[in-house]
Amino acid sequence: MTLRSYALSDIGRVRPENEDSFFCDDKLHIYGVADGIGGLPGGAQASKTAVFALTDWFKQKTAPGPFDYSSALAEANDKVFVLGRVLSPRTGIGTTLTMAHFDGEQVVVMHVGDSFMFRLRTDLLDALTQEHNVENEMKARAARGLPTYMMAENRAALTRCVGQPPPLEGDIHAHNVEPGDRYLICSDGITRYVMAPEMQRLLQAAVSPEAVCRRMVEIANKRGGVDNSTVVAVFAD
Repeated sequence: MTLRSYALSDIGRVRPENEDSFFCDDKLHIYGVADGIGGLPGGAQASKTAVFALTDWFKQKTAPGPFDYSSALAEANDKVFVLGRVLSPRTGIGTTLTMAHFDGEQVVVMHVGDSFMFRLRTDLLDALTQEHNVENEMKARAARGLPTYMMAENRAALTRCVGQPPPLEGDIHAHNVEPGDRYLICSDGITRYVMAPEMQRLLQAAVSPEAVCRRMVEIANKRGGVDNSTVVAVFAD
């Protein structure tokens, strides 16, 4: 099985700075998006630090045996947290992180925040991640029979990010990879403008990862471009 990939990030039409960063490394087989937290200072620094920390971690993994993904995520969180104590001692800094590591016939997803990873398999588009926001956390509490309370205006507020005081609780899970699978990892500058049915059609019709990335960024900008937009596409052949 071989992988084809492409990544594209755009500042959009409103923001003065692009606070998104991405992974797209065909040698390490790591792909993903980090989106600096809006409303906090140092968003660009946070996302870049997370990407650099994880890239270095995978480069230094030389010992045989399974990958300790929890350790990798903890190291990225620590690096961003320490930087935040320097740049903004009162509030800290933070970033989302959605990253995929393709290893043989499986892909391991590490996820914190509200960026998204999708998989198109045949004619079915699945979201492989879930937003870590107040609404979803309250739903999870309700499912466990715990009391819940949520103000409507805070339902989309993030409950987890890379850069928060450790320990960080991230989602780490593995999925099998099949020839023909197509994957997208997007910041919310993409997902707020491109809904799932349209995303599925674009993925199905795309002749290459580059084509679908460019089309999605173009759509996001045409529909307002109020946020930075970043998308990484990986096709398994």
